[in-house]
Amino acid sequence: MVFITDKLEQNRRAQPLCTSRFVFDPSEIEGALRARIIGQDETIARFKRQLSVVKAGLQDDRKPLLSTLFLGSTGVGKTEFVRTVAKAIHGNSEAFCRIDMNTLSQSHYSAAITGAPPGYVGSKENYSLFNEDHIAGTSTRPGIVLFDEIEKASAEVVRSLMNILDSGSLTLASGQKTLKFNNTLIFMTSNIGASKTKTFVSKARQSFSQKSRKATFIRALERHFDPEFINRIGSVNCFNDLSMTSIPDIIENLEAELNQRLKVRNIAIELDSSARTLVCSAGFNKRYGARDIQRQFQAFVLEPLAQFLLSTEEDQCRFIFGTATANKITFQPTLLNESSRTSKPVASRPSQEKTHD
Repeated sequence: MVFITDKLEQNRRAQPLCTSRFVFDPSEIEGALRARIIGQDETIARFKRQLSVVKAGLQDDRKPLLSTLFLGSTGVGKTEFVRTVAKAIHGNSEAFCRIDMNTLSQSHYSAAITGAPPGYVGSKENYSLFNEDHIAGTSTRPGIVLFDEIEKASAEVVRSLMNILDSGSLTLASGQKTLKFNNTLIFMTSNIGASKTKTFVSKARQSFSQKSRKATFIRALERHFDPEFINRIGSVNCFNDLSMTSIPDIIENLEAELNQRLKVRNIAIELDSSARTLVCSAGFNKRYGARDIQRQFQAFVLEPLAQFLLSTEEDQCRFIFGTATANKITFQPTLLNESSRTSKPVASRPSQEKTHD
């Protein structure tokens, strides 16, 4: 005879050693990041390890769940990284509190973070830029905060964040309210040092270059911020610059985003290899990263597609096929049930970059 107590003990032993209160899966988040963020495999792998510590409940309860600073050039995916994490955890890419630090460039703007002190207008209202719902999260999902372009904020504003990173709390200047960050993932981004990194390195020097780039970023970071602030950051990650080999993957993501927007209208598009190669061959400026590729996609794909949609009857637009003709992309309608295309061709990668003086 099997007793209920024996069955319960058997089930208990079959359970994992650590049962987490969080419902997110670090491996699933890693997969979402690898599909979305191009060329940052090392940073993604490290972030997964950090999330595993949070999932297992091994972090210090007196501090935020995680605090990390992303360093890198513009357009390499730092902010998009946070959006992807928010999407994976909360199902909404905008489910995080974003503080644009470039709007807090003067010292008196520290009140926007800490609230107005007693005797000043707004002190009783305890106004702050923080969205408390996005900070607090839930018992099963952490809150997320992004301090974007932190190097552009004044020194006083940056110092006001030290208590958040150190103790996971921020008491507003009025003294009447305390914001808790103990259930929060804190992200910071910065372009500091990007202007001094090399814009081109040969493949033979790639490993040396990555170490050199990181050292350049760290030196610029140490010159700009106080040691007390840097010492409170949990981890610092340097993003790689995008290369020409990243362009096809980025174009594929842009095409997928476009199809997602067109889905509500029961429309789908597909670019053939010649169309993708045309967008790739336009090249991009490393200085501007993925945003430069988005501009090429706008010019070569979105603008002619818009003209096509505005000049074609709706019942003829169910599946739209794009191909390159005479240095431009042209579109033609095809009924979905008549299309035999099951997979997207892969664009060839150009061998040269477009240079900008």
